[in-house]
Amino acid sequence: MQFGSRSQNNFFLLPKFVKTPFLIVYLLTLTSALATLVFYFRSQPQIPLFYSLPEPAQHLAAKEWLFLFPGLALASTLVHVAITKSIANSDRLLVILFSWSTVVVQVVLVLALFRIIYIIS
Repeated sequence: MQFGSRSQNNFFLLPKFVKTPFLIVYLLTLTSALATLVFYFRSQPQIPLFYSLPEPAQHLAAKEWLFLFPGLALASTLVHVAITKSIANSDRLLVILFSWSTVVVQVVLVLALFRIIYIIS
């Protein structure tokens, strides 16, 4: 099989009707990774991350925890691409709704990351 042949099963080759949402998802994942890298080197060693814990001393975490958000975004992207490829032949509306729900998940993760970056900067 030649490199780049059309018969090759490409992991990121998606149906045309879901290209727009997944382009948005890829851009959001890249944005969260780049923002994390930029603010990782500018932030203090301890950052406020866990606001739901009862004591203020428990709110702080090591700054390496910032990589949790792009990691979750990347994992979510890969899982959702795999699921979308597996259900691509089923109902078109279902695939479109699932792909836009992926965008919503990514937006929530990016907003959470930017909120934490706003707080620490």
